[in-house]
Amino acid sequence: MVRAPAAYHRSVRGEPTGPLLLVADRVRTLDPTHPGGRAVLTDGASIVWVGDDPADAPHALLRGQATKVVLEGAELHPAFVDAHAHLTPTGLALMGLDLRDCRSVDDCLAGVRAIADVTPGHVIWGGGWDEFDWVERRPPSADELSRAGGGRPVCLIRVDGHSAVIDRGSLELAPLSHADGVDRDARGRPTGLLRREAMHIARRWFLAGLPAAQLAEARDAIAAHLASLGVASVHEMGGPDGMGIDDFDAWLEADWPLDVVGYWGELDLDVVLARGLRQAGGALHLDGTIGSGTAALHEDYADGRGRGHLYRDVDELVAFATRATRAGVQVAFHSIGERAVDQAIEAFETVEAAVGSAALRACRPRLEHVPLLSAAQIGALARLGVVAVCCPTSERRWGGPGGVYEHRLGAERARATHPLRPLHAAGVTLAFGSGTDLVPTVPWESVAAAVGHGREDLALDEDTALLAATRGSRLAARDDGSGVVRPGMRADLAATELGPDRREAVLTLVRGTLAHDRVGGLP
Repeated sequence: MVRAPAAYHRSVRGEPTGPLLLVADRVRTLDPTHPGGRAVLTDGASIVWVGDDPADAPHALLRGQATKVVLEGAELHPAFVDAHAHLTPTGLALMGLDLRDCRSVDDCLAGVRAIADVTPGHVIWGGGWDEFDWVERRPPSADELSRAGGGRPVCLIRVDGHSAVIDRGSLELAPLSHADGVDRDARGRPTGLLRREAMHIARRWFLAGLPAAQLAEARDAIAAHLASLGVASVHEMGGPDGMGIDDFDAWLEADWPLDVVGYWGELDLDVVLARGLRQAGGALHLDGTIGSGTAALHEDYADGRGRGHLYRDVDELVAFATRATRAGVQVAFHSIGERAVDQAIEAFETVEAAVGSAALRACRPRLEHVPLLSAAQIGALARLGVVAVCCPTSERRWGGPGGVYEHRLGAERARATHPLRPLHAAGVTLAFGSGTDLVPTVPWESVAAAVGHGREDLALDEDTALLAATRGSRLAARDDGSGVVRPGMRADLAATELGPDRREAVLTLVRGTLAHDRVGGLP
């Protein structure tokens, strides 16, 4: 429902903290060549020593130089990476209307009324609704939103980020008259529900009305919040159908308490090259989502929605990916349905034939989400060197008996979603991301979701899942200098307090710089 803004710790990147001797109950290195211990010594931005007895640390650095930090009741491990995020929308949701706990249309409308009372003059922006969780099994209508918002503009993004509902006044003002994806009632009148092109047009129209101060506050909030979760790096999935180029540049140009890796989701490589980026795509959608009924499937949806939609032509994908690969730029495609995965594989195979396997593999092409994969597709991803960026919490939220996947796909297809273990067994690099416009997934929840998959033959063990959330997500952005705890790696570290029912970050270091500190007393 309505969430009051929290008091976020903001730590703009500066000089590294200085030599630190970190002593924990356990050091989880995730590196088989350097087994864990209890202590890690950093020297500025780098790890210089890992061992069991703090007294064995190199004395040259300890003579009055290193600050000893005892992390009692905590384990030290590589910092997390969110490999698929939409930062500003998530910040807006964090500061505004969170509908994830709603169980009815009435709950949703009550939230709209409440936030209208506490944020006068603002556009009402919210997210997280899921009609499958609601008694009515439908979203609110445009007229209901107009009444609840008191005539203010209201835009509520569905939990998967691929549908939205807006108020009647905005529905009439936004340039939607010829857009594809406007839901209509039996009389042909727009209901307020928007998908595909219409949803993107409405999002851009609403964002143009958001005050700059509201956007800046959202950016500060989400950056600090991620650091407080033990996240040291995040892959921002920007694009013209998202927050637009100004917001994307804001993430690239400012100092934040964590590393931001920018992916621009458009077939215009010049935008990427002009900014000196080494990666493109991410929010470059080949199809939609299962929840919105727009993912491109091989067979019809079980609830009679057809087979979904492919948004791109394979020839344009080939031209884009070929040019990018020749320029040394990594390409990432959003692919959820099997037909979208087939299209991506066809594009990458054509690029491979044109530029060679070594050049393609060096760029580490990515596919985002990929919950539906056949054994043949998994084999193709492994052969091509494609990284699979998965969102395990989607399985926990929408999988299982009676879940959204079962409703949309039928029981048999729903049981095979998110084949994490087969991907890992085939040698595909796995990375984890939150993948939503909502309050970000706590990284340990992604790990737990991967371990607790409803099918044991598709689940991961905890070390492999943690590796995907750390080292794998680093490799997904072609960053080989972090993600395990061993000498010579960057000091991107997190300390997690281990409780009976929770795991909470107490310390986050980004390149040796303090980004989050619940320990206190650090320089």
